[in-house]
Amino acid sequence: MPRKIKRAVRQREDTSPLQRRIHILWKNLVLFLILFIVSLVLFFFSTNNSVFYNLFEILFIIFGFLSLALVIVLITLLLVKSGRK
Repeated sequence: MPRKIKRAVRQREDTSPLQRRIHILWKNLVLFLILFIVSLVLFFFSTNNSVFYNLFEILFIIFGFLSLALVIVLITLLLVKSGRK
């Protein structure tokens, strides 16, 4: 007697694509803020004439701008979400 194969049934997600984008954006924002803070702390603890000083300086500038850009996008998405209601 052949066995019946049960297929996994995908449950429909109740969240909208906008909610998923906001959730992903929050996770990325937290990640880049942590990287910004770590690179900033390491920048202050490195000596002035080392390669690490220049590396951490560039890293904290890049992560700072990325974090700022993510904050702007998050504010925009939250305004779009509030405008829909």
